Amino acid sequence: MVKFLVVTAALLLPLAACGGSDDSSDEGSEAATTQVEAPTDDGGTAAGTSPDVTTASPEEDDGSGDAEGSGPSTAVLTIGGETYNFSTDGAVVAQCKTDLFGIFSAQLPMADGDGNIGVVALREGTDPAVVEQVNAVTVSIGDEDWIADESSGIFDASDALQPGMSQVDSVEIDGRTVRGTATFVRELSVFGGGEPETATGTFEATCGEERLS
Repeated sequence: MVKFLVVTAALLLPLAACGGSDDSSDEGSEAATTQVEAPTDDGGTAAGTSPDVTTASPEEDDGSGDAEGSGPSTAVLTIGGETYNFSTDGAVVAQCKTDLFGIFSAQLPMADGDGNIGVVALREGTDPAVVEQVNAVTVSIGDEDWIADESSGIFDASDALQPGMSQVDSVEIDGRTVRGTATFVRELSVFGGGEPETATGTFEATCGEERLS
């Protein structure tokens, strides 16, 4: 720690002169002097020098905040042991918004094939009653549609379809990515009169450049 030692000395020196002149009326005094002693290399102090003062520079932005997305948005779904990929690359119609009125929303076409995926994930603090949405994933693969949506109207189509057979089981939003697990029901099996066909799966979607189209 740098310590400052201040020493003040006032010396009054009377002047005497026989038959003094006009200047003799001014009894001078030496001005009070202040010495600031700064640390030396050997740990001591040296008078008459000013201590070095170092000013901390402001911290640089580490860029840890969420950056704006760029490039195509992508998604991957694994269901029934099969994995499917989706992308907005070259897509005419697609959507990916990380915060659309409190909803992470992705509607992406299949990257190589006939199909699409829709992901709806409510951000923390979003009231389902206000946005009239719940966490849901719907997938079309060729002629088959798989639905994980506890609010879907297909529950009215069959008494055999019970709660828990079509829902998002877990969801996590991490920056520009949403991921989770879901229980899907094959839509056509609900209308067949038999036992609905269900399958569990995992999903993950990442928004690149946000778009609504």
